[in-house]
Amino acid sequence: MARLGRNLTGFGVLAALVFSIGCGNKEGPIPNVPPTAAQTPGAILPHLQYLAAWKNYKHLILIAPISPDVVFPSAWWFHKESNDLKISLTPDEMKVLGITHLASRLDALPRAAEEGYGIEDARLAFNAGIYRLIKGLPVHVWADMRVSEVRVNPSSPKVMDVTLSYNNRQMIRISCIKKVDAGGAGEFYGVGNIQYLIWPGTIK
Repeated sequence: MARLGRNLTGFGVLAALVFSIGCGNKEGPIPNVPPTAAQTPGAILPHLQYLAAWKNYKHLILIAPISPDVVFPSAWWFHKESNDLKISLTPDEMKVLGITHLASRLDALPRAAEEGYGIEDARLAFNAGIYRLIKGLPVHVWADMRVSEVRVNPSSPKVMDVTLSYNNRQMIRISCIKKVDAGGAGEFYGVGNIQYLIWPGTIK
């Protein structure tokens, strides 16, 4: 796997800048305002921290892709992994996230469009799945999370894998993909996939 060694220093500087901005935050160095679009893969971390702390579900749109080739399989994976890890959504969370009508099938979604489950449903499930996985770790852990590695995904040069660590222990790998802003603001990174590298229940 090719590592972007040349870029890691830049990501480290970015992380240091991000984590030094902590005035008035809910839980340590977590942004208390919505972060702007992630211009680098490593910059996706403040978005996840912000969502974990403030539960601003509308912010999910900024970091979620919309293309069917990503949305369908990843929505399936998010909820399957969440179920395996015993991470659930409350009825109120499902209502706000717009997936109450999918509640009975959420843990076994189809990987492609089918009757009664189209792209709009998949996008809602995808967004909810990001939050559901983030919810698996307490806010104080997210506050101390760090970007420990950024590398090209071995299966696709268009995907960047960002490893997040807590207390020098690798916790989560985020696969980031570029998305184009519909308003013409350019390209930035969104979440393509999330994988826990540890069992979240072991983290206190």
